[in-house]
Amino acid sequence: MKIIGIVAEYNPFHNGHMYQLQKSIQETHADGVIAIMSGNFVQRGHPAFFDKWLRAKMALSCGVNVVIELPTYYATSSAEQFAYGAISLLDRTNVVNHLCFGTENMNKYAFEQIARVLADEPNDYREALGEALSRGSSYPSAREEALRRCLPIADIPNAPNSILGIEYYKALYQQKSPIVPHLIKRTGSGYNDESMNSPLASATAIRKAYFEESPSFDFAPFIPSSCLQLIDAETPQGISIQAFESILLYLLRSQNAQSLSIYREVTEGLEHKLVKAAKYCATYEDLVNAIKSKRYTSTKISRMLLNILLGIEKEFEASTHLGYLRVLGFDDTGRRILKEIKTKSDLTIISNMNHINDALKSNPLLQLDIKASDIYQLGFQNQTQRVAARDLTEPIIIWRKHDEKSFR
Repeated sequence: MKIIGIVAEYNPFHNGHMYQLQKSIQETHADGVIAIMSGNFVQRGHPAFFDKWLRAKMALSCGVNVVIELPTYYATSSAEQFAYGAISLLDRTNVVNHLCFGTENMNKYAFEQIARVLADEPNDYREALGEALSRGSSYPSAREEALRRCLPIADIPNAPNSILGIEYYKALYQQKSPIVPHLIKRTGSGYNDESMNSPLASATAIRKAYFEESPSFDFAPFIPSSCLQLIDAETPQGISIQAFESILLYLLRSQNAQSLSIYREVTEGLEHKLVKAAKYCATYEDLVNAIKSKRYTSTKISRMLLNILLGIEKEFEASTHLGYLRVLGFDDTGRRILKEIKTKSDLTIISNMNHINDALKSNPLLQLDIKASDIYQLGFQNQTQRVAARDLTEPIIIWRKHDEKSFR
């Protein structure tokens, strides 16, 4: 089988995702699709709009054959670690031929050259990066400046999807993976475009409109019909980071600078700014605005705050525990793909959290996934939905393509 891998958040799954999926299958002549999907918290430092089980069903209804959860540690990391975790899983399946991703920039040469510089970090790059950082530039800006000084490339890809694409290339290069990257030209609205004047509106725009117009927001023009059917059937609540702001403010106000300094992305004295801001900020937005600066972007601050909410510490050793595939759902083709993975890969396939061995039960990555889901449930307004242990009670999704209905 020719199998492609896609790394996604599907937050939520929309028409642009459908376009990318169909183009990926068409251009690579793929027989099957594996999606490595973020769980209940995502890379920009926020909770997922819909929970991971609904988003997995959306993906399966639209043509993905297997949905595998990207561990929370990687799903909530910087672009570099996000890509590293996802590529590691795809590579170690030993069945994936191509990595397909959407990008604003289609210059493969630029991706390859930049990825090699970032991976090898030659002296001229390190010096240029250090100089830019010493002037107070944010890391993304400093990196782009250093790349421009080191490479004879007129157009350094710097749009959100292209930046992530560079990290995919770098991870493939570092891991000596045989997986071939395949670029799909992004169409429709940009990643951060908030306009709703196109059926290819961005996930950012859809989430923003939902929270402004809920419960009257109409998803119909912007998501595939199969996804709309799932929303109509389940009437899910969209979750925002504001649902956790009281918990977060409590965590910040009940700790001191020293105790806050242990968390991932709390760097260069930011713990002192956190303590100060928590005393007079009343909302999540206030917190982000009080801490962000030219050097530290709002996304960096959001991820830092999420690390505190989830209790992710700097010393967490993630890579040594990345030895499993948590399967959220599959269809008939996906069943065949999973059988092939089982024969070719050393990764343990988890389809039922209650049937795992003691070593996996104590795996810190998996424990963090369960903890993150338990915290995510606190974002629901309906008290009956706030119960914990859903990772242990939610059965795997088995999708039947012939009638577009799932059973579990």
